[in-house]
Amino acid sequence: MVIDPGVIMLISELGQRMGLSGLALNAGGTCALSFDGRSQVNIQYRPDADALWLYADLGVPVAGEAIYGELLRGNFFWRTTFGATLSLSGDDPARVVLAQPVAWQGIDGARLAEILDLFLKTQEDWAELIAQPIETTTAPTSLDNDMSMIRI
Repeated sequence: MVIDPGVIMLISELGQRMGLSGLALNAGGTCALSFDGRSQVNIQYRPDADALWLYADLGVPVAGEAIYGELLRGNFFWRTTFGATLSLSGDDPARVVLAQPVAWQGIDGARLAEILDLFLKTQEDWAELIAQPIETTTAPTSLDNDMSMIRI
């Protein structure tokens, strides 16, 4: 895979901001960042979309299929996923995956770090939710979830 030189510089700048001077994408255009040994965010360069993708495996939901409604509500206008999307893997049992495309052109390492920070916080909120049994499950409420403007 040919990685755009701008992407290489952007990832390097992100790494410098994080104190990871050697941060780089591998030959396949990916890298993984581990936070506190409990959260992992993957970054993948997608030349076909001219974007970077942030994604994280949140695991198998403890409540099983009973949580699927909350996942769908979380995607509703991306209000509790902050622009990312929740989906299910094709595994059995299905795993919850959080993913977000990032248009990399025109941003710098500081902006990418802000996007990554919000993605990580969103990942941690949803990972906590899917680790709970259904009786205690409610979607993250980091944003005002007033849906009064929307009528279905």
